[in-house]
Amino acid sequence: IKEDILEKMKEKKNLAKAFEILGNTTRLEILKIIRTEEKCVDFISKKLKLSQPTISYHLKLLLNLGLVKQNKVAQWVRYKLNEKKLEEVFADFFKTYGNFELKKREKNLKIILQ
Repeated sequence: IKEDILEKMKEKKNLAKAFEILGNTTRLEILKIIRTEEKCVDFISKKLKLSQPTISYHLKLLLNLGLVKQNKVAQWVRYKLNEKKLEEVFADFFKTYGNFELKKREKNLKIILQ
């Protein structure tokens, strides 16, 4: 039982860290940009009008969490969203805190967004 409690505490701590990293608008914008195709720091930097070191800092945090994959080709490094890892983060959240009435909320959200 004690090991189970420790494991649950570890899961909650990991989730808190993941949501802390996801709770930044710049990082969310980066994930949006690299959602469908690989992009380099220079492209992301120009798109968000932020310095390359700033983008690199945010990408490092996302990489450490596993939310971003990198592909090195010669001197270029390109980044892409790791959709599987993002799905795992949300699956762990629902496993830990329960599955909410998402369908009802999605319907309400669609009404708000229209």
